[in-house]
Amino acid sequence: MIFLAACGQPAELSPPPAPAQAVQEAPPAEPAISSDAVVVVFLGDSLTAGFGLQPEDALPEQVEAIWRASGVKAVAINAGVSGDTTANGLARFDWSVVAAEPDLLVVALGANDFLMGVPPDIARANLAAILDRAKVAGIPAVLVGLTPRGALEPGSREAAYAAIYPELAAGYGVPYYPSLLGQIEGDPSLLQPDGLHPTKEGVVVISAPLAAFLEPVILSIEAQ
Repeated sequence: MIFLAACGQPAELSPPPAPAQAVQEAPPAEPAISSDAVVVVFLGDSLTAGFGLQPEDALPEQVEAIWRASGVKAVAINAGVSGDTTANGLARFDWSVVAAEPDLLVVALGANDFLMGVPPDIARANLAAILDRAKVAGIPAVLVGLTPRGALEPGSREAAYAAIYPELAAGYGVPYYPSLLGQIEGDPSLLQPDGLHPTKEGVVVISAPLAAFLEPVILSIEAQ
């Protein structure tokens, strides 16, 4: 889902909310939705929420703009919360996802788990639980992967995290999108000063391939 710094002190993608607030935040505002539009919920962290950007410049909103321009009848609901881990995403699944009654779920979590030192098996279990909850609710899902920076040495924590996503996607039979920031990783002109979050222009760059990846999934849902 994100190319991460492999050295230095761990730091969240953005300051995490206090534990007491994590389950108290109001659900994201719902846009006006036409009756025939496919509703897509993006469950994520600051990369989804649009840390440091105006709301309309966040990733889900930019992806929806691309769909709209190309005639794809789909709306994006931004269920990203800055600082969220996989555990936070799982804890708010009912009101962030189920309450929106989506036709498709995009899961983009795990970067903060990696940066905060959460063991890979815990992150894997949380992501699996999210996919299980989606399956029970009858919501098709797409899993966005995470690729840590640096060499993925066999047996390393980086390699363990990188393996979570393709393995879960294969096991659950869901589409797998390898990386959000792959196209802009290492390009300071498209990243904010922290080197982790995309600028407005960076979001434009990464939105296009994600929108294109999700389009056939949406069309298959429309055809059902």
